[in-house]
Amino acid sequence: MAIHNPSPVTESTQELRLATTMTGGVSLAIWMAGVTREINLLAQASQWRRVGTTFPTRNSLSKESTDCLKLYAELIDLLDMVVDVDVLSGTSAGGINAAVLASSRVTGSDLGGLRDLWLDLGALTDLIRDPRDKSTPSLLYGDERMFAALAKEVPKLETGPFPPAAFPGGARTPSTTLYITTTLLTGETSRFTDSFGTLVQDVDRRGLFTFTETDLANNGTFPALALAARSSASFPVAFEPSFIPFTEGTAKRGAVPARPAMAPFTNLTRPHWVTDGGLLDNRPIDVLLQRIFDRPASRSVRRVLLFVVPSSGPAPDLVQAAPSDDVNKPFGLVDALLKDLAAITTQSIAADLRAIRAHQDRMEARTDTRLRLAELAGRLPEGSRLLTTSLLADYRTREATRQADSLTTALLRQLGTWPAAPSASTDCIPENWKIDLAAVGGDPATVCRRQITEVILQRWSQPPNQPLPETAADLARYGQPACDLAKALAITVAQAAYQLAKSDAETASVAELIQGIFRACQPAKLLNLGDLIRKVCTDPVVRQESLQNAAGVLAAEYLERSAVKEEAWESLGGVFVDGYAALVRLAASTPSAAEAQADSLLTQDRIAARQLATYLDYLGPATSPQTVATNLFDLAASQRAMLRADADVEQSLDLVQVSADTRNLFAPDWQRAQQKLTGMQFHHFGAFYKRSWRANDWMWGRLDGAGWLVHVLLDPRRVLRATQAHVHEREESTNGSETGAQWFLRRLKILGAPNFPSSGYRLPVFDGGSDQYLTEDMLLDELAFLDDLSKAMPSSIPKTSLWLAQAWQQQVLDEELDGLANAVIDPQPGQKPDWSPARSRTWAKKVLAASPGDAKYALLNENPVACETFVTDKGSPLMAQTITKAAATLSGTAGSVRQLPGALKPALTTLRTLTLGGYHVVSVTKGVARSIIIVGVVLLVLGAAAAVQSGTLFGVTGLVMAGTGGYLIALGTWQLSSRLLFALLSLTLVGATLSLATPVVRAWLFGDHGVASRHVYWLGAQWWHPLVVVGMIVLAVAVIAAAKPRRGR
Repeated sequence: MAIHNPSPVTESTQELRLATTMTGGVSLAIWMAGVTREINLLAQASQWRRVGTTFPTRNSLSKESTDCLKLYAELIDLLDMVVDVDVLSGTSAGGINAAVLASSRVTGSDLGGLRDLWLDLGALTDLIRDPRDKSTPSLLYGDERMFAALAKEVPKLETGPFPPAAFPGGARTPSTTLYITTTLLTGETSRFTDSFGTLVQDVDRRGLFTFTETDLANNGTFPALALAARSSASFPVAFEPSFIPFTEGTAKRGAVPARPAMAPFTNLTRPHWVTDGGLLDNRPIDVLLQRIFDRPASRSVRRVLLFVVPSSGPAPDLVQAAPSDDVNKPFGLVDALLKDLAAITTQSIAADLRAIRAHQDRMEARTDTRLRLAELAGRLPEGSRLLTTSLLADYRTREATRQADSLTTALLRQLGTWPAAPSASTDCIPENWKIDLAAVGGDPATVCRRQITEVILQRWSQPPNQPLPETAADLARYGQPACDLAKALAITVAQAAYQLAKSDAETASVAELIQGIFRACQPAKLLNLGDLIRKVCTDPVVRQESLQNAAGVLAAEYLERSAVKEEAWESLGGVFVDGYAALVRLAASTPSAAEAQADSLLTQDRIAARQLATYLDYLGPATSPQTVATNLFDLAASQRAMLRADADVEQSLDLVQVSADTRNLFAPDWQRAQQKLTGMQFHHFGAFYKRSWRANDWMWGRLDGAGWLVHVLLDPRRVLRATQAHVHEREESTNGSETGAQWFLRRLKILGAPNFPSSGYRLPVFDGGSDQYLTEDMLLDELAFLDDLSKAMPSSIPKTSLWLAQAWQQQVLDEELDGLANAVIDPQPGQKPDWSPARSRTWAKKVLAASPGDAKYALLNENPVACETFVTDKGSPLMAQTITKAAATLSGTAGSVRQLPGALKPALTTLRTLTLGGYHVVSVTKGVARSIIIVGVVLLVLGAAAAVQSGTLFGVTGLVMAGTGGYLIALGTWQLSSRLLFALLSLTLVGATLSLATPVVRAWLFGDHGVASRHVYWLGAQWWHPLVVVGMIVLAVAVIAAAKPRRGR
């Protein structure tokens, strides 16, 4: 069924807010870009529903993308929801896609152009630096290629059909916050003291960029956004470190764009060289949760954290145990270094998932504690308050200490980066602060923390004749933290009420309550502690006083910026006074749940009714806004006084991991990222190698992304509400009326889900088990909770989601399967295509010849492109060009290291000459193996003839030619046969030994000014020393051959 006009958004509409965290390295960014594309289409579909107009006929979307967008619109219309992607964070290559997605939310860009951007930008042969460059700080271009392309191309992305300006009532900038992480090469120092007052220095290397909707709406922010994304995706050795200016930008230099001043967007205190954000466990979960909590709401909100990561790790083998380490098989140098690098850069997300789960557990514990305190308060004598003077004192101390710790850490971090006075700038440490900051005798952390705590406690103090706060003015004195605690309690009450709301009128009354809560408790403006500290510490008056006084001024400024008006508390109390009667009715309207299962809707309603009744008994009778506000403060402060005042934000959310380790009914044999994604090869650089590999990973990103998003949208609670809301649409038959589950499946088929084959859909098989098939009866069983409210409500409905996702995946395959096939056969018209195996070319021709439909979709399960590896591409011209360019660039990179011993520099110079010559020849021959060998033979023969001459010029030139020829012969032979290459290497070793007899080699090595005479003098001290070296080389080769015999011998 094609949707023409979405239904209007009402108070009953649920708002699904997706906080998106993207993490993953290097070429896996292409898979994440495919997921990003699907999120962008879902966001545009939600935008369409908010606008409520007909779909514009003229837009930049392809037909297939338009159909995908309309499918999303139909599903969210059926479930009566809208979707917001409002809080995003990105690490490493995930930072690039998070930045683009955040920008598209504000600017209204359509991200269909990401495909061509990544297919062009990700070409490895273009990313590898030109070997002729004078400076080669890394293997790949970071600033000249990645930064420049992002800064140039992202602003050019076409506007989608529903930009924010199309909202009713004029332009609207949707609330959006983006966090991008990076790693500082020179960390910023902060100071604290141990229990004995000894100064301890701590170096923080975690960098964080923050962009709000105001920043993203400004076209001038694009360069800063591109620089932040490039700085997070700076994999060591592959990309050079990125420079982050602070208060003054840098001018354009060559192909490197101008870098803007980044002070408004970062937590840094000075300019820095930075590298990949994934080097440290640097996922900004805490700030992300705070931002989620601060977002106001006007209706029911479901909050989901999408953790987008290409793979959660290799799947455990349930049949064969993983091999254990053997003491008799130690790692070699190279293997150990690779393992070290993998340990740093491929961190498991298990730590993040455990942290979020622990956060959820703490939130549940706090909610339970608060509920029990409300129960106890209901048993107190009339006129007694839950909050006592002792509890209030504990609350004040805990909360003041927490805030003082945060301010002290930020202050000492800033001062730790400043030089000592005198200085022409005010960004230096004043003379009279040096004593407190001294490494010996100074205790700055204690001095500052004590002063800040005293200032906060003084602000929160009560008059002697009034030990507890009683008026709105008294409550406002405790600032934003106290208001946030009360708001969290109020939201808990509203959530219990929403669980019980069944009719549209009840839902509207709860939505009005939620709106009132957020109107009363407005979030504080985003506070940049770095700006505040620089403002205070550069004030000439403050600099004349002591460090202790500066800490006091900082605390006072901080309290002013986190102040709350007394009207906020009065309004918050008034919200419950106005809605108290409706809440009482909801608490009393719960049916019996005596025989219901633990997780059933009836049981959930009974628990929610009990919670709501408890809170209403505590707050009521709600006749005075002041009394209600005071009760809210008492309960919140008592709970915080009894539990540790850590930095947790009282915000619950669902966590969903979005990865390539997922199922697909079109390709049941492809279940793991290791199978699907070419980007998983070669330490996650694989997809950069070939255009068809990038097209493959992009396609799988869209397929996987669509499957996960459908899974998230089909929330069982929302499906139940939709089924109950459309009960009048159920059809009658001879067997009676449709059940809710039958109606829902029929409705999904009208939306676009396919009919079931007679035998069902083949499901993925795990660990060699027998084939299983997905049938319609299995879905009806999964949806049984729709017709029996006493049955347990599942957390998700994966089988239904797997079946329904085919509607989107068909559209993706219609658009991307031909694109993948063309990338194999003719990726760029007018240019010679990348070499691909015969199997891949044959498959691509089948795809292009097939008509859209099931027969074509079935070819996905035969996809050979994802099976290609660097080994299968060994003989290709592209591989030869890539290897020679990389070798020439690596030799240049190694030669540019200043700390190299002098003995190695001549050898590296020679190596650079040989690899550079090989690169030029391979470029001319287009990487064809036979042409490479022919040129290599010619150079080897001519070079050998010249090398035996006594003349230095001819001899040196001949050696270079002969070496280059040998290198080319080895390369071309390797393309054709590995065994033949081994034979050639043996001949090369013999030839190298015999070359010692040539005059040029003897003079170069053992002459008066030879390498051996100048750097390895002992080699020429005795006639037999060179023979010992040759013997050791031969022995090493023999040992290696013995240790690693040929397979199959």
